[in-house]
Amino acid sequence: MTVRKKRAILIFDTNIFLIGIDINIFKEKIYTTPSVIDEINVIKYSDKNRNILNKIEAAIANNHLIIKNPKKDYIKRALENSKSTGDINALSKADLDLIALALELTESTDKEVLLYSNDYSIQNLSSEMNIKFASLFKNGIKDKRIFEFFCPICGERYAVGSIYKFCEVCGSKLKRRPIKMDKNNV
Repeated sequence: MTVRKKRAILIFDTNIFLIGIDINIFKEKIYTTPSVIDEINVIKYSDKNRNILNKIEAAIANNHLIIKNPKKDYIKRALENSKSTGDINALSKADLDLIALALELTESTDKEVLLYSNDYSIQNLSSEMNIKFASLFKNGIKDKRIFEFFCPICGERYAVGSIYKFCEVCGSKLKRRPIKMDKNNV
């Protein structure tokens, strides 16, 4: 008896659509969120992205691309995990929605779910949450990282998961950097 694998579900980030690949050539169902489509369909780039939007509309019409909002509890889980990795300030609402959708589909279906994104913060958080991910035409992350925020002017450091964007001491914009971890802390 041959056991047939269930066809995978692919989830595409904004940057995957913007590469301009023809999504209709994929055999698998593709999912994304309304916030990802909103990032593509901005007036500023509407002429430039018209061809991409036409491909998206065709895929939606053929029921090949499904636009779905994740449930609120999955968004909350993605947000909480982004605080623990220090990716919170590097991720947009669309990024968090995408990770939440990947988590929801991973937990609610028996199909393999694969999130396509070239964004390192999305990949890092996906790794933390045990969500399978891949890149297109770009190398992905090699190791999971935890980030801290710091002020490049006065040196003030902020805890992992800090939601501050500006230094409370001098008012400068915070930057993030990976925390150096020894092998015993991993």
